[in-house]
Amino acid sequence: MLKRFVSLSILSFFTMLSLWSQVNQPVLAVLPFSSPKELQNEALQIEKLVQSYITELNLFRLVATADRDKILSEWEFSVNETLMNASNTRQLGTLLSADFLLQGTLGTLGSNFVMTLEVLKTKTGEKVSFSSVEPSVDMLSANLKTLLAKTFMQQNREIQKTIDSEKDILGTWRGDKGIEIVRLYPGGTGKAIFTSGARMDLKYTLENGNLVIYQVSANTERFYHPLPYKVARELVSLAKPMRWIFTDLINNTILQGKKISTAARYEADRLLEVIHDTERDAEWVRTGN
Repeated sequence: MLKRFVSLSILSFFTMLSLWSQVNQPVLAVLPFSSPKELQNEALQIEKLVQSYITELNLFRLVATADRDKILSEWEFSVNETLMNASNTRQLGTLLSADFLLQGTLGTLGSNFVMTLEVLKTKTGEKVSFSSVEPSVDMLSANLKTLLAKTFMQQNREIQKTIDSEKDILGTWRGDKGIEIVRLYPGGTGKAIFTSGARMDLKYTLENGNLVIYQVSANTERFYHPLPYKVARELVSLAKPMRWIFTDLINNTILQGKKISTAARYEADRLLEVIHDTERDAEWVRTGN
């Protein structure tokens, strides 16, 4: 609960000149995460990971934890009580000099663990939240960057742009289904690592504001995991190279577009039909620079 009221001048915008992106950054305060008593240590570790990942994503200027704790202690602040209405949210945002507040909750659902992230816009009280359910806290932590990026993307959906420069897309990404890591390098090259452990060489071009990425490695059955081995083996000689066409870059963090690849219809371990140039939605999330 907020016990006192002060008159503070509110800065409408906090401008930080990023060394690599040269963009204006809003200020975000990560509030203490809540959890049952038996998960408090895990919640604290995830809170620290969240702060580290937000710094890597380079979307916000973070309020220092020490400054946050001092203010919350001085004003006898209760997270759950204060965030119940927009007026208190605005007041807390003013005290922390923050444009956005992020609150996390760690809990359980049956035998699974649930992580919920909620972002509040301090001026309006508008909020969005996303949750992730995993069988272990370690797996929640592993998917934390993706959960963060989706939460921020939803809060700032209007920040969307075409892809005009190689600098926009260089770095490390979490790929679409089946692809753990993608690394895009200067000069139009890249590499992908699949969940199966397979590695794929890539080339990319920028075409009319779109990012087009091509498979240049020869096919291997491990590209088609978890299809049955015999089916995957046949696809090695039949499938066309994969390619991705990304049309949108959101918040400098999410690539959205489509994947064009070869699909297969099969029964048990028998290949029945090969369907070339199959399209499906694709989304890559930036995980590092």
